[in-house]
Amino acid sequence: MTTNCKNWHAWLNAMPPKPDNLHVVGDVEVANPGIKAYLTMRVPQGINPSILMLDLHLFQQPGVWPQVLSCIQVKYDRVMPPNSVHYSAVDVYQNNEQIAYIDYIPTIE
Repeated sequence: MTTNCKNWHAWLNAMPPKPDNLHVVGDVEVANPGIKAYLTMRVPQGINPSILMLDLHLFQQPGVWPQVLSCIQVKYDRVMPPNSVHYSAVDVYQNNEQIAYIDYIPTIE
């Protein structure tokens, strides 16, 4: 089952002081407000080192939750190592299926 997602954005914060920080955010529709979402780097990454590949994970918290569709924001933050590749795009996957593609990553200086 594919999760409905929208409003994906990524940007590189290169403002002083170093190091630079990469941020990725998106909105995810979940079945109830007790579901938490998080992003991790996909292992292995693809053959193109300038495309960051992320996996979306959904976690149901324990307890009784009303079964109401909810929109939650998921975030990924990464401190970029010195002299690292600047990403040109981000691919987001869930259950090995691509659910989002960000083809522009602006640099904030």
